[in-house]
Amino acid sequence: MGLLDKLRWSRKTTDISATDMVVFIVGPSGSGKSRFMDILLQNANVHAVRANKGQRPGTTEVYAERCRFEGMQSDIVLVDTPSFHTYEDPDGEETLKKWMDSKCTKCKRAGMLYTHNIASNPHDGNLVISRHLEAFRRTLPRNLTINTVHVVPTVAFGARLPAETIDALVTRLQGQADGVGAKMSKTPFDGKPETAWDVVQELLSRCGLLIGR
Repeated sequence: MGLLDKLRWSRKTTDISATDMVVFIVGPSGSGKSRFMDILLQNANVHAVRANKGQRPGTTEVYAERCRFEGMQSDIVLVDTPSFHTYEDPDGEETLKKWMDSKCTKCKRAGMLYTHNIASNPHDGNLVISRHLEAFRRTLPRNLTINTVHVVPTVAFGARLPAETIDALVTRLQGQADGVGAKMSKTPFDGKPETAWDVVQELLSRCGLLIGR
C-alpha cells in the first residue's frame, strides 16, 4: 500500500477535503437514491476506500461513502441524502443542513445526481424537481455552489411499463429538468452497475472531470 493509499485509509469516510469530488444523490422518497448508490458500488470500477459497517440508515439520515474511481486521482465521496417533503418527521432539510455544517465546510467540488421515479404521481406538488432543488440548496454552506445537476429517471423495482409509456413519462420529466437548467440521462436507470457507472461518468464529465477508460 502506497503513501497516498495510507492517507486515504486513515481519513474518515465522511471527512471531506478540498481535493475531494462530492456527488450528492438527491430525490424524493421512493425515487431509488439508495438503490442507485448500492448498485454503483457494485461496479468493478468503483472501490470503496473503507466500507461503512453496520445497518444502512433509512431515508431520514445522511449516508456517505468514500470511493476511488478507476482513472481518477481524487477520491469521490458519494452522499445519499435524506428525502425532502415526505410529510413525516424528522425534516430531511434540517438533517442534511446539520451534516453539511459538520462535514462539508472544506468542500469545493460537487455535483448532483437527482433520481426521480418516472411512474410517481404527476399531480403531487411535493415531487416536483424544482421544490427539491430549492430545499437542497438551502442546506449548502456558503463556500459551496452546485451548478451541475444530472437528472436520472428511475423505475420502481419490479415495475412493468410498456416502452411507449416509459417514453412519455421520460418526456414529461425532461420538461421539468429543462425548467431548472438540468441535464438528463438518455434512458431510465435499469438497475445495472454498468448503467450506474455510465450515469456518474456523464455527471463528472459535465463537472470537467474526465475518467480514463
